[in-house]
Amino acid sequence: MWATGEDAMHDNVGIYDGRIYEAKYLAGMTAGAMTESDRIGFVAAMPVSQVIVGIDAFAKGVAEVNPEAEVYVEWANAWYDPAAEAAAASALIDDGCDVIANHTDSYIPGQVADDNGVYYISLNSDFSRFAPNAFLTAAYYDWEPVMTDIVESVRDGTWDTQPGSDWWYGMADGVVQLAPFSDLVPQDVRDAVDARKAEIISGEFDVFDGMSEEEIRDIEYLEPNVVGELP
Repeated sequence: MWATGEDAMHDNVGIYDGRIYEAKYLAGMTAGAMTESDRIGFVAAMPVSQVIVGIDAFAKGVAEVNPEAEVYVEWANAWYDPAAEAAAASALIDDGCDVIANHTDSYIPGQVADDNGVYYISLNSDFSRFAPNAFLTAAYYDWEPVMTDIVESVRDGTWDTQPGSDWWYGMADGVVQLAPFSDLVPQDVRDAVDARKAEIISGEFDVFDGMSEEEIRDIEYLEPNVVGELP
């Protein structure tokens, strides 16, 4: 099984992923509501599908609550490079961003945000312990439901009946999560984000409405309120 893969390249290869963009949309709503400068920074790893889709979903969430705000992207060009992530976060803060989000693997952008008195939204884990004065919330995965289904399908002999050998789960399946808000987030912001979250889970709201899974994975553009370019 290939985590966050895009194609099952052989008969005995499957892929699994989480629609992390659903939580990134909610994180964007949070950022859009909390910014005062209308400049939100995003430290991005590399221009692959999950990162591009995550940036766009985040930007769409920002736009829902704050049409004046823009998302500024700096590329670290690595999944894990603390020095590059720190440099990118610092450059965004120097450019006036008062909220920092990231799609990289370290907590360093959060520490930079904390040291500079701006807000922080993390990825993959609740990094509040590393940025106690900056942390707002986090988008992260809980892989237990998809792992359970995959293992059971192997045991039951139904693994190869999964369409495309592709397990792609979202918030409704419990795989994608939004971390509890910190005390920095006002109740009205929490209520608005929680209402949208409930609509995502129920299927009433689709972040990329009208697009198929294949079309979402093929996105190669940035939303109009994103400042930056794809490398």
